[in-house]
Amino acid sequence: MDFEVTYSEEQEIFRTTVHTWLEENKPRNLDIPADGGPLSKEVQDQIREFRVKLGSMGWLAPSWPENLGGAGLDAALAAIFREEFDKLELPSIGNNVRWIPAMMIWGTPDQKKRYVTSAVRGETITWQLFSEPDTGSDLASIKTTAVRDGAEWIINGHKSFVTARFDPDQLWTLAVTAANRPSKLNLGIFMIDSKLPGITIKAQNLLVGSERHIYLDNVRVPAGCLVGDPYQGWEIAQSVIMMERGGSMSDRPDSSTVQSVVQYLREQKQVD
Repeated sequence: MDFEVTYSEEQEIFRTTVHTWLEENKPRNLDIPADGGPLSKEVQDQIREFRVKLGSMGWLAPSWPENLGGAGLDAALAAIFREEFDKLELPSIGNNVRWIPAMMIWGTPDQKKRYVTSAVRGETITWQLFSEPDTGSDLASIKTTAVRDGAEWIINGHKSFVTARFDPDQLWTLAVTAANRPSKLNLGIFMIDSKLPGITIKAQNLLVGSERHIYLDNVRVPAGCLVGDPYQGWEIAQSVIMMERGGSMSDRPDSSTVQSVVQYLREQKQVD
């Protein structure tokens, strides 16, 4: 039985178009840390520029509808794009998009326009801040708090286990919004500007790769950054977790640390 995949003439023309565009626009001469550590600002700027170019083509989300910023490609063309994109020798380009479907469901029209549009255009990078050092992935036990203060929320806590190599623009953050409510019914989700006062990001270097720790110290967040209801965070978070193995953006999976380990071992073998 022949399982060889064949493509039509039209599909092969598309492949040529994609290949040519990527070769002309890809960043070159990138200084990528072999140990999987965070990228330098210069390298980040180069890849961010490339992300914006991809976004302008709809190729950060090739199979998404055009009205959402995608390219509207069918499954075959989207697969061809990913095949050509994966030939590029690039690190993960910072496409954490698992939060977007949740934002499309629970976000306000203004939030969708402000956050989703910029993400699909490649203009912003978002970190997901769910896990904490003392609770791991047990989201019901997180300690980060968000207290309402007039038109703002004051957020305090410590998030961890973020392996992103890019600096963030936004922080998709889970926090306790009411300590007196039952577990899982006391959580809210916020989209926080990473440049707000009180936010400190530190890198913890590992044997290969690194993890980021994020400290939030009396961070004042506008009320409009709350997504959904103040106690809907558990439900929203679960929908995001369900998307962790899915999504159709062009970036490689969020496994840059694994990729770095493989590359590191290859280089060590060559040295030996």
